[in-house]
Amino acid sequence: MNQILYPGPYTINNRPIILKPWTVNFDFNKEFPTKIPFWVKFSKLPMSCWGKGSLSQISSVIGVSIYADECTAKQTRISYARMLIEVNVTKPLPEKIVVMDPTGNKFEQEVFYDWKPKFCPKCSMVGHTCTKKMPQP
Repeated sequence: MNQILYPGPYTINNRPIILKPWTVNFDFNKEFPTKIPFWVKFSKLPMSCWGKGSLSQISSVIGVSIYADECTAKQTRISYARMLIEVNVTKPLPEKIVVMDPTGNKFEQEVFYDWKPKFCPKCSMVGHTCTKKMPQP
């Protein structure tokens, strides 16, 4: 079983497939993961920011960097860098982040997600949005 579970993460159509060992008490409503790996693109990222450390640091603003895709790692496509990042889907996903290049210059970097899951802040569930009213303070 470990040969299947641990080589991942797995995706289909750029959407994550979450594999977990089954248990008798498994409940989809209680055990749905809130940290999910996403493919994230940084379009027109300056080449000075393409080092492994730089990409990891830039990705850390969004979540936990897992790895770069092959074209990014080998720098064979320079129109954008693409990283797999573990993201907490219960928090808003930034559309732009502030990046500091190796020379200390700051710039605003657009962030593109291959896919975004639905998250319902009203019932704190991933996978849908509902019409349930938020409690009044």
